[in-house]
Amino acid sequence: MLILLSLDTCLGSDPIEVLCTGHTGSMPVMAALLGREPMTTAVIIPTRIHGVTEITPKIVKRYMRLYFPRSYEDLISKYEFLLLRGIDATYFSDSQLEWMRRAFEDAGLGGLQDRSVMSSTSGYSTPWAQSSTSDAFPNDADAVIAAQYSKHGNMEVIINEDTSIPPIFTPYKDLLFYQLGQGGWTMMIPREGTQTYFWSRIPSYSEYSYPEPGVFPHTLGWRYGKGYTWSLMDYSLGGFWSEGVNPYGMDAWLGMLIYSTGRKLPEDVVMVHNLRLQFHVYAEQKGFIFSMINFVDRFGANTGPLVQQIADMDQSWKQSRDLYLEQDYTTSFPIITGILDDIALLRKEALRTKDRALFWIYVIEWM
Repeated sequence: MLILLSLDTCLGSDPIEVLCTGHTGSMPVMAALLGREPMTTAVIIPTRIHGVTEITPKIVKRYMRLYFPRSYEDLISKYEFLLLRGIDATYFSDSQLEWMRRAFEDAGLGGLQDRSVMSSTSGYSTPWAQSSTSDAFPNDADAVIAAQYSKHGNMEVIINEDTSIPPIFTPYKDLLFYQLGQGGWTMMIPREGTQTYFWSRIPSYSEYSYPEPGVFPHTLGWRYGKGYTWSLMDYSLGGFWSEGVNPYGMDAWLGMLIYSTGRKLPEDVVMVHNLRLQFHVYAEQKGFIFSMINFVDRFGANTGPLVQQIADMDQSWKQSRDLYLEQDYTTSFPIITGILDDIALLRKEALRTKDRALFWIYVIEWM
């Protein structure tokens, strides 16, 4: 199981350095999603045991000791964004929780926490609400756990088109699907001074009103000191943000990271979405070719030319990625498109190399 992932950094402009931590069941998914995204580079640390897993409390503590920053200065020098996806706050020391809060307020890091109060279970939600880190987020965790905050029902997401809030999600207004259907939901209660970007309409929550019966915040953001932080009602890159529900879900989700770290929001979101997909295809094709190379290497095939061609394409990939990070999307696009044509031909060559290697194996075995 993947526990820690440090992704390749690029030459030139820097990606968003993300520290992502949370329950073990979601960490491999987050590693895969953040790993294929050229805008981010991430370190992944499990800090909550979830489901049937080989991870034990002893292992979680060991990874925290090895990979969580050793000091406040270390934290703010390494990362721009802290992503807390369903953490168990009991694995953090009081000092570590306070470092994260200070990182938002004083150092201007961006941050995101999900599932309202991390969980519908008090064993996780209460330690989170009691932590100093929760004070830095726009969801009022203390108020939430004092209410009957977890229920099942049908949910509809409603976008806020108020022009007074940053236009992070409005470019995706006609590109998102808003009916999520039946599920288990954890209510959020906004603090004073927050901005609501999406609401959730859940009729079974009719005894609460934020701002009207059965309507509650789905996505909250606010300025906390020098930083900008987010609270989500559902899972980060799950539920509403999942590409299985919304093909543009991750694009909209990345807007929160881009805005919090002071980068420019994309204007042509469809073009940027298609560009991101091109990077994803390249990563998948490259992974397939390397799997073929590793396979035929065992039979003594000459894979040097394949490896060299990938190295050459990686140079063009880095050029395209640098332009992407500089947010020069129109110049980046034709470069990565050209690389995809080349890697499609290389994939065919890798398959031919595999077939030749297996042919001689069959001949030798027959003889």
